[in-house]
Amino acid sequence: MADHRHLPTSVEARTQWCTIDDPGSVEARFGLRDCAPTASGNRCAYVVPSWACDAQGRPLAGALMVLADHILGELPYVRRPPDTWSLTAELTLDLIGELPVGGHLFAEAVEVVQGAEAFVQCRITTGAGDLVAVGTTRTVFFAATAQDPVVVTEAASSVGTGAVSIEAVLGIDVHHLAEGVQISLADPGNWVNGFGIMHGGVSACVTELAAAAAVGARNPALATAHVHTNYLRPVVADAPFVAVARLHHIGRSSAVVEVSGRGGRGELCTVSTVTARIPAVTRRTGDELDAV
Repeated sequence: MADHRHLPTSVEARTQWCTIDDPGSVEARFGLRDCAPTASGNRCAYVVPSWACDAQGRPLAGALMVLADHILGELPYVRRPPDTWSLTAELTLDLIGELPVGGHLFAEAVEVVQGAEAFVQCRITTGAGDLVAVGTTRTVFFAATAQDPVVVTEAASSVGTGAVSIEAVLGIDVHHLAEGVQISLADPGNWVNGFGIMHGGVSACVTELAAAAAVGARNPALATAHVHTNYLRPVVADAPFVAVARLHHIGRSSAVVEVSGRGGRGELCTVSTVTARIPAVTRRTGDELDAV
């Protein structure tokens, strides 16, 4: 029986489990690079594109969902039991520090538990080592029905140098509703993983963008602080993905949003809870906080 307790260490072996060096992969197009094993897990860098930043040049929380999904999903996949595949069931990201303007971010993951399910946690830091976010994922295993999937990059869209917003890059439409926001991604086929289904980090990104738009329309002083996404079924690539964000609470210093993500036939694929709070950079400058 193969030993799945350790990550491959050679470049040749690493290319069998990580596609981050493939320019057509979702991760590479988002700016992830230099993924490599560590003594206890894995690590990668994130060179944040300008289109994945806010007006102040800080990384968007939605873009960080792609980083978290990648770094957290690699360990269960490479350490999975023989003749199985791994599937992310839950993905969580908490933003706890001040996000930098420009520069690079780094993510490092370690596996906490692996049995019938795997639980992995990660830390996202600045180049100076300052902690800005932590993430966790719960992964399940199921019987493989074919050989390991291979990403087909010929059909993957490239990100043009003139891209100015994450909405333009993803190809999404934003519609404001009476009690929230609806975002439609017309072509999930541009953002698939090796299994040919919509990349889990991208679906989490879209749901966070919907929540952030709903909150921002009512209290622009708030920013996403927590995202928890449950994956209920895959998002097929041949129909639009629609995320609807509905506000459960909106106050002066916090907001709570639930986002449902549905496939082209109306099937419920993801359910996310997003919490927004006064961002760390605002708290640091001494702005007064009103009661919730």
